[in-house]
Amino acid sequence: MTRQQVLAISMLVLGCLLLSPWRPWPAELSENSVGSWLRIEPQLIEQRLGVLGRIQAVRQVTVAAPFAGLLQALPIAPGQQVAAGDIIAVLDTAELDPQVRQAEAQLLQSQRALRQLQAWASGSEMAQAKRAQVMASSSLELAQAALKQTQRLFDRGIVARQEVEALQQQVVMLQQDLLDARQHLRQTRERGQGVDLRLASIELDAAQARQRELAALRNQREVRAPFSGLLVPRPSEDRQLALQVGQLASQGTPLFVLVDLSQLQVRAALEQSDLHKVHEGMFVQVSGDGFAGHTLNGRVVAVGQQARTEEGQGAWFDLLIALDTQPDPVALGVRLEMSAQVTVLLYSNEQALAVPAAALRTDDGSGHYVLYRADDYQPGRNVVVTPLRAVPQGVEVQGLEAGWVWVE
Repeated sequence: MTRQQVLAISMLVLGCLLLSPWRPWPAELSENSVGSWLRIEPQLIEQRLGVLGRIQAVRQVTVAAPFAGLLQALPIAPGQQVAAGDIIAVLDTAELDPQVRQAEAQLLQSQRALRQLQAWASGSEMAQAKRAQVMASSSLELAQAALKQTQRLFDRGIVARQEVEALQQQVVMLQQDLLDARQHLRQTRERGQGVDLRLASIELDAAQARQRELAALRNQREVRAPFSGLLVPRPSEDRQLALQVGQLASQGTPLFVLVDLSQLQVRAALEQSDLHKVHEGMFVQVSGDGFAGHTLNGRVVAVGQQARTEEGQGAWFDLLIALDTQPDPVALGVRLEMSAQVTVLLYSNEQALAVPAAALRTDDGSGHYVLYRADDYQPGRNVVVTPLRAVPQGVEVQGLEAGWVWVE
């Protein structure tokens, strides 16, 4: 090979080296390093917890008999939906009517007694007491005048001493009668005021309250649904004892249970090991075989503070989820006491960055960093990161942007 050929080959090799892109090798990487660059980008990362529960109604009311009476009618059978104000039972008032009449009579008597006391000063008893005092005073004045005249006659020797003494005794007796009449008038006047008047007013208030109470009970002979919902049988140990027309219902006897289907909740069981993960306000999705194809949304409203007593092994706590209002949950196939799968959204980040655990490195100060480059043509550099949590994609970290990390 001539000298000119060697020079030409050398120039060709040098030109190839100059034309090829130059990429510096990372400081921590050598030609013998085993690994690869992995692209990382912001992504949605979620953590969920699945538990089992049962669908319940937030509000249910036991409709009871307002008073004792026979059941005259049962227009709606259990198992049907009712609207607010619908008549669900009618009671006979034969046992209540005498109490109503007695209360009305007592009210009239109390009103009359109060009116008499309010007009006591011009009443008959006050007039009689005043007349008695006037008569006693007049009799005393006549006796005193007769005593003076007889005393003058006695002084002149016309009458005997016995007549004077008899009139003196009569005056003493009439003076006592006048004192008694005055005391009686004072006592009679006091009866129309003070304690007696207050007592009559209290008795009238009590009579009015009793009359209103019984009248209100009688107006409830038609038992109506307090709100729209599902009418279910009354709670009873013997399910065979269904209500029948003509049956005697005592006051307070449960007739039906009315369930509000517009407000549903799920009561689930939360294991002790998961208790610290769940708190009020977390988003929840509920699904079930009975309403397949439909997902109900809700929120955690309460986490039990005391473990369930009926659970066998381990500690389980109540988890209460309030479901969003549904226009017609029955149409979706949702039924009370259905089992349901509850998924609690523990964590969600739409712009999360996760790296494989093999990409994390530890420095001497127990900090964490990764070998990172923003683009594939840039040199790698150490970037300090903060590991947040383990996720299915690896480890979510803070302190990075989209780019490339070295994974050994």
